[in-house]
Amino acid sequence: MKRFFLLLLIVFFMLLLLYSQAFGEKEPRNLSIDEAMRLLKSLDPNVKVITVQPSPIEGLWEVDIESGGKKLPVYVDLSKKYVVSGSIIDIKEKRNLTQDRVSEINKVDVSQIPLDDAIVMGDKDAKNRIIVFDDPE
Repeated sequence: MKRFFLLLLIVFFMLLLLYSQAFGEKEPRNLSIDEAMRLLKSLDPNVKVITVQPSPIEGLWEVDIESGGKKLPVYVDLSKKYVVSGSIIDIKEKRNLTQDRVSEINKVDVSQIPLDDAIVMGDKDAKNRIIVFDDPE
């Protein structure tokens, strides 16, 4: 009889252990900018994290970074052990989602370009403008 209760007790604790692993707390599902900065600084000490948001793929965060004067997204997994650098392509839409994000974060607001010392050719009040950058040296 004691053996039966001991066996029953072992089965109970094994089921409890399995239940806690299956329905227990999962990996943390948030990543702050500061935490992303700490994770990525070990790979590139000059990296600056701009934003963190969920990526188009479940299980990854999209972390927009700036390094070496370039802005680009990298992806960090939920376990915070892996960084993925590369393109995410939507097969159905045939779109490179990473390139779309690169274009978005590198967009230049033309209205913020100072034109005080610019050489103006044509009508300075024209509806459309072309701005050309040149290095005379």
